[in-house]
Amino acid sequence: MRRRPFAAALASLAALTALATANDAAAQAYRDGPPPQHRIVYRDLSIFRWNPIGLITDARIGYRYRLYESGSVALRDNYISVGLAPALSGGFARVGPMVEIQPASFLQLWAIYEVIGYFGAFDFLQSYPSASGANYSDTEIARRGDLEKGDPQKNYSTSGTQLLMGANLQFKLGPIAARSLFRAGRPDMKLRNGDRVFYDIFYDLLVGDQGWFYSNDVDLLYQGLDNRLSVGVRWSTARALYTDAHFAPGDARDRAPGAIHRIGPIAAWTFKQPDGAPIEPSLLLVLNWWLKSPYRTGQDVSRAVPYFILGLNITGDLLPAPKSAPNAEQSGGGAPPPR
Repeated sequence: MRRRPFAAALASLAALTALATANDAAAQAYRDGPPPQHRIVYRDLSIFRWNPIGLITDARIGYRYRLYESGSVALRDNYISVGLAPALSGGFARVGPMVEIQPASFLQLWAIYEVIGYFGAFDFLQSYPSASGANYSDTEIARRGDLEKGDPQKNYSTSGTQLLMGANLQFKLGPIAARSLFRAGRPDMKLRNGDRVFYDIFYDLLVGDQGWFYSNDVDLLYQGLDNRLSVGVRWSTARALYTDAHFAPGDARDRAPGAIHRIGPIAAWTFKQPDGAPIEPSLLLVLNWWLKSPYRTGQDVSRAVPYFILGLNITGDLLPAPKSAPNAEQSGGGAPPPR
């Protein structure tokens, strides 16, 4: 199988949102007592991913307003937040407003409406006339990228919008934590005439234009060493939900891609700082193997090749912590492991 490691690395990747969402799910929670009424927080996540390959930086900055004050660990990290969510790679840029509602420490609901621009670089964007039988393997994506300019199969620059919504649910008993990170999206891209679907490397899915897709990560974690270390296992799944509009007349729907699945260890290490600190970094690692995929379980890439992520997540408060609040964190309970 032919690859372009450096070029593809500058394109986007699915795991980024996964990582970002996982960190946002518990990030910036105060460790010692309730957070202040008003906060401006940020998070910048930069990651490298392999299989599929990618390199991206993704950020969030938002104002948080605490809904109520509580001394209970299960309730005290509550807020409503509005902000901005920019992301950049060599292949695309995304930016849009976000809103988060966290009624209690264990539940977060969020939404982002983003504008997306593909530059036409590094073999992306690639689109297809039907979800039935479309080949979006790494080898085929690279082959199409080598075609002459103007070829109807070559990648191209374009733009569009996307609505993303998610729900993060998490619980902890002693050093053991469990959580589910669910997200759903609906893209609206300006595709080439006649094309109905496109390959979204961000999620490693063949996505229907103006159609829905979902992904979910379930984690079981151990947190130790003063909550600096999080280690555990993750099961991930994702699927595009096609409608009749995503098939050419007469195409067989059973030839469309199904769900993808992978499982394996995850880990994170947080360089803990006091609550409300302007900067707190975390190192993130994911090493999973594909259980089900159209191209990553032997069809184009060997099943032995892992899904690998290495990331640096930096969070912080831009408003000084109130003098009455001793310490505040930027990555609740030790860096939440990657998504």
